Amino acid sequence: MAFFEAIRDRAVSTLNQVLDKKNPSGLTKDQLFCRQYSLPDYETVLNESAAEVEVVSDFTTDAYKGVSSSMGREQFPQGRIFLTQHFIVFRDAYDKKNCSFTIHLSTVKKVERLPAKDYGFALSIHTHSKLQVTLYLVGLRSESERFAQTLKITLKKNLPNVKKLSPFIHTCYSEYLLAKNNISSEKIESVPPSGLGQVFKFPGNPKESRDKSKMKLWFDLFRVDGRNLSLVKTPMFYRLVRVGLPNRLRGEIWELCCGSMFLRLDHQEEYKKILEDYGKRKSLATEEIEKDLNRSLPEYAAYQSPEGIERLRRVLTAYSWKNPEVGYCQAMNIVVAALLIYMSEEQAFWTLNVLCDRIVPGYYSKTMYGTLLDQRVFESLVQNTMPKLWDHITKNDIQLSVVSLPWFLSLYLSSMPLVFASRIIDVFFLQGPQTLFQVALAILKVNGEDLLKTEDDGSFISIIKDYFQVLDQSAHPNSPNPKYKSITKFQELLVTAFKEFSIVNEEMIDVHRNRHRDTIFQNISTFVKRTELRNLPKAKNISPETLSILYDRFYSIVQSYSVTMASGSSLMDFKAFKSFMSDICEWVKPETSTDPADDVFLHHLFSNWDSEGQAALSLSDLVVGLNKLIEPDLMTSMSNFFELYDFKHKGKIDREGILQISEDLLYVTGPWKDGLLYDDITVNAMENAVADEVYKANTSNGDDGAKKDEIALPSEVQIDKQKLESQQIERYLKGASTFIQRAFEYAQPEEEEILIKDLAIDNSISHNAALNPNTPVFLNLPTFRMVILADETYELLFSRTLRKSINLEKSLDSKVNTIRNLRDMFDGLLADGRKVANKVRRRMDSAASSALQVNNNNSNSDATSMKSGRSKTQEEEEEQDDDFGVISIDEKDKDLLLGAEAQVLIDPVSNEPAKNKELQRFHKAEQEAAAASASFKSGTKIDDANLIEFET
Repeated sequence: MAFFEAIRDRAVSTLNQVLDKKNPSGLTKDQLFCRQYSLPDYETVLNESAAEVEVVSDFTTDAYKGVSSSMGREQFPQGRIFLTQHFIVFRDAYDKKNCSFTIHLSTVKKVERLPAKDYGFALSIHTHSKLQVTLYLVGLRSESERFAQTLKITLKKNLPNVKKLSPFIHTCYSEYLLAKNNISSEKIESVPPSGLGQVFKFPGNPKESRDKSKMKLWFDLFRVDGRNLSLVKTPMFYRLVRVGLPNRLRGEIWELCCGSMFLRLDHQEEYKKILEDYGKRKSLATEEIEKDLNRSLPEYAAYQSPEGIERLRRVLTAYSWKNPEVGYCQAMNIVVAALLIYMSEEQAFWTLNVLCDRIVPGYYSKTMYGTLLDQRVFESLVQNTMPKLWDHITKNDIQLSVVSLPWFLSLYLSSMPLVFASRIIDVFFLQGPQTLFQVALAILKVNGEDLLKTEDDGSFISIIKDYFQVLDQSAHPNSPNPKYKSITKFQELLVTAFKEFSIVNEEMIDVHRNRHRDTIFQNISTFVKRTELRNLPKAKNISPETLSILYDRFYSIVQSYSVTMASGSSLMDFKAFKSFMSDICEWVKPETSTDPADDVFLHHLFSNWDSEGQAALSLSDLVVGLNKLIEPDLMTSMSNFFELYDFKHKGKIDREGILQISEDLLYVTGPWKDGLLYDDITVNAMENAVADEVYKANTSNGDDGAKKDEIALPSEVQIDKQKLESQQIERYLKGASTFIQRAFEYAQPEEEEILIKDLAIDNSISHNAALNPNTPVFLNLPTFRMVILADETYELLFSRTLRKSINLEKSLDSKVNTIRNLRDMFDGLLADGRKVANKVRRRMDSAASSALQVNNNNSNSDATSMKSGRSKTQEEEEEQDDDFGVISIDEKDKDLLLGAEAQVLIDPVSNEPAKNKELQRFHKAEQEAAAASASFKSGTKIDDANLIEFET
């Protein structure tokens, strides 16, 4: 039942995914669809149909004119067409690389129905990028009609989004490129916002990377297959990504492949608004960001300048406020720094969102559980694909994860030169995280012979580092064939990764992830729990074992109250705090209680323990507070309680605070005041009563108890249950009444001005003038302690009773009611009869000792002596056994107290009944105490139900 304690990312849903064996993804059908086609999560499928697709443009030659079949008609890509709230989606059923597209409906200019020819139903869609996409719907005519009708309705609903299109595509370099060459009808005069590379130059040599040639190829592709929001992905698209993207287009193609472009379109002003709302605010995440800003790709010139650092700061800060559960994590700065070389700030911001939430979930989190899981998957893949190298690694105890963890966490950006790492990111955004595994396996494969000669981690890492520094060198420098000689080591690496390890696909990776998830999460849970417990403040009153239980209970309750932990919060609000306390404290009423008065004392605890003033408790706050609450030292315990009401931290509690303390003491002692629990005074009285009954039974049977080694307890004992309950209840009611009287009696005036006239005796002034609102008073800590120590019940409350009523060790799975009645306690006495037997033994020994001191010849005198000796010794024994005796009070004293109570209700100035709030509250408390006390003294009747039979 314990929650996986430290995983407090945004992806609580991801945790549910990994624990669900039947549906590891944990996503709905629509969510899976959105992930598959890189759509925003809020899209749903409105309609779908089987279809064949023809795509043509003004510049199409023979790309999609179709291929003649043996039947004499053209063949077009076949698959299913999907319609969502904002998109038309298609993918070839046989090979997605053959033809696929995700067209935003705001780019649709016209839809018309074509006359039927070979197909029964056809729709022609014209887009902003001058594409004509013809859908030949396959299936029942009624279904095709329904699809067309749904498309019509959806297009009408999207009309308001059309106005967002023009300003958005002005931020796309592809549109600028075509407009500049008079292909696009848009008028774009300035270069769209782009990355730092436009100012500080892009990594690598543009001539060696043939940027101009690549740009010409992409220009031709955009003319034929559309661009940005209405691009059709063809085999040429995939080939151009593989050979490397041109620097100026790299950012746009990255966001198009991962789907962040669609988020940027739908939330065009959100990035700026976040910066405006949170730009000057500070948090733990922003502090961590500041530490890492100058460590982000320091080899790139932009990050040695204020402009580059400022852009990086803004993006990381905005994301930390956008996703506070993740905030900022290790290596995130390196990834964002690389994105900003090729992207604008807004592009990088939304790409980071998709990267963290969807592509590599758990990589950038407090526990990095996604990275750790993939490290175990990578080790499994090495073991399966390169068994000889794996045997060598295990034989020499080489920690492979030490080598490969930075590759995955920084997406190779911190491991190899940027010019090569960017090429890997090109493919990564196109085909997903499988790219990371394929490249990692290829690195080991290419360097396999050298790695087999290593015997330790250091030499293993050294070989890989040296390899990354020579990726631009020839892979076959001694080859006589110039073609092979021109192949670089980086090109060899890519060929090895994407051809030899093409079998390592998403399905294979998921199989390995499902196999290792449980182990990884258990290890993370244990590690995080151990780490967090180690970093908690010292709590001398709580054992390490109890801390472990508290940890599990804290996060278990936080989880259940944060589903609302869809947020993954690691803080406890008041509602969760009340549930927590009701589980472990016998005096906290169940969570279902709706009486606001029941929560007053808990609010005092909650506010006092909230160290950060954020209306929420951390685990650290809770441990510190509980450590104070169960303080065994009497003086310290009273000081801790006094502190709850010393709001100004001046060592004083005013009139209102005194009244609040009295009410809270009534609340805390409720289970004992109502006879549901018992304290040590009642326990001792009960043990003595049982011992007396057992002793009488033994002596009446003529047993010589003094000669027996063991005392045999009878099968049943009858004692007066009602009497014991009444005595305890009356003690607690009396304690409440006495506390409030003495607190005001000994309270000190707020300002003492000694005047001569004050020395005069005025009989009209009540000795309870402290309650006069015109004369403010306060209670300090020494006086509070004196008042508590003057009452045996309250002294016991702070020394033992309160501490024993808090069950910190209670198991999380325990469903047993913590409040035990007196019957349970009686049963326990005889179930473990050692204390009772010892008391009976002492009575017998005392009786025997007394008998030896009288005349042995006079049996009557012996019996009398034994009886009187037993009686006297029994009184001494009771005195000795009871740590807290019942304070007796005679009727005169009682009348004086009752008279004082009556005087309290009179305003000393006007000599009329008091009407102020404090006196009314005092009056109410006194009436309740007096009424309850009277009912217990006069209304008690003993019947058969009050006699308890004890069965061993």
